[in-house]
Amino acid sequence: MNEIKSVAIVGAGALGLLYAKPIAQKIGEKCYFLADGSRYDRIKDGHFTINGKPEPFNVVSVDSLTDGLLAKPDFIIVAVKNYHLNDITRLLEAAVSDNTIIISVLNGLDSETFLQSHCPQASVISSIAIGMDAVKEKHDLSFTGSGKLLIGSADNNKNDPALKRLSSFLNFCEMAYEVPDDIQRSLWWKLMINIGMNQVSAVTGANYGIFHTDRNIQLLMEAAMQETIDVAKAAGVDLRDDDIPNWYPTLNSLGADKKTSMLQDIEAGRKTEVQWFSGRLIEIAGQYGIDVPVNRTLFQIIKIKELIYS
Repeated sequence: MNEIKSVAIVGAGALGLLYAKPIAQKIGEKCYFLADGSRYDRIKDGHFTINGKPEPFNVVSVDSLTDGLLAKPDFIIVAVKNYHLNDITRLLEAAVSDNTIIISVLNGLDSETFLQSHCPQASVISSIAIGMDAVKEKHDLSFTGSGKLLIGSADNNKNDPALKRLSSFLNFCEMAYEVPDDIQRSLWWKLMINIGMNQVSAVTGANYGIFHTDRNIQLLMEAAMQETIDVAKAAGVDLRDDDIPNWYPTLNSLGADKKTSMLQDIEAGRKTEVQWFSGRLIEIAGQYGIDVPVNRTLFQIIKIKELIYS
């Protein structure tokens, strides 16, 4: 089994930095951020801070790969926003080989399909990042919990060679992960969390601490989540009613003063991923004749906020 010895991370946001740290501690400069154009110019010095401590990282221009100056990586972590996927196709084409494993830590249901269609020679392993409360401002990352990754092959084959290679590497890097029995359930479970937490926080401005204690915001979160469960059941996905109460121990472990990524986007005047949350749920719900009024309302409010604060 070929070991993973080099890692390219596409996207130097909160999750990109969160995962770069433990990997770089193990393999040094063979873990690098891969960028091009203005993105490369913004981060090329590699200077970041994590929880107040300076953390230098290697940053590589895609030209180093296209010119043959650098070997293609064994493993690629895609950590951009959904609306930037089309912008990174040149990076992926330059970096991917027949041996490459790719994971996406993007939210939503569709990034793996996009990556496999654009990188057919690679092994795309489904992945969900859960339980982290990372916040990034400029080049500074802070977090109290790094959470874990849920990983799996599209057909839930736990003997998939790429999945085994990836599991071995994550063990080497001492990164928390789990291989669930049903990765589609896990993808929908994370969508349910994003729909409930990210969207409601973006509308209300609430940090995690308010979700810990305020029953009104919890009820709004639960209503949005329940609509997700109803649509998932119609689509044949094993999402369950008790997934809502079972979410609370993880929610309560998140730093009270931390904020969801969508609230951070609203406050910074950035575009959000609402199209891949309630927007996508509304599309799927329509296929089954299911009404999702809470998510329709959240979608409309967030789109208005994007317009006002952008």
